Amino acid sequence: MTITIRQAHTKEIPILVDLWEAIDSFPQAIRPFGGDSHDKPEHAKTLIEHTLHSGNASVLVACNETNHIVGTLSGHVFTKPAVNISQIGVIYSLWVEEEYRCQGIGQSLLSQLESDLINKGAEAFQVGWDTANTSAAAWWQKRGYLPYEVIASKLANK
Repeated sequence: MTITIRQAHTKEIPILVDLWEAIDSFPQAIRPFGGDSHDKPEHAKTLIEHTLHSGNASVLVACNETNHIVGTLSGHVFTKPAVNISQIGVIYSLWVEEEYRCQGIGQSLLSQLESDLINKGAEAFQVGWDTANTSAAAWWQKRGYLPYEVIASKLANK
């Protein structure tokens, strides 16, 4: 099986929106700041469009021999003022279709994205995962991403 990693194209936004929605299909804790809204597909479409047209971001896709998209990963370089390392490569929305998992596609996407973000100025990388997703935690930690803080949320009583 041959997999190609490349930059996504604008015409592929509907496919990417579907993949991003699949990410949210995993059981998760309540996420009051996003992920559970009815406008999720439109919000994802807007975010993907913005990322595709940004000079400091990258949206990658993994394609099989028939050019079918089987995975995706995105990221951007964020300037974080007043810290020692101010150019942070923020990584998000890793997805590989189930039948293509455990074949190195996620690692290939990550390697290419890290390289792209370094070329855009990243000095370090940051990624988040849902605390209930122990598979994601193990995958990222195997690649050197170590948790350094917990961000908790609570809905305000109205």
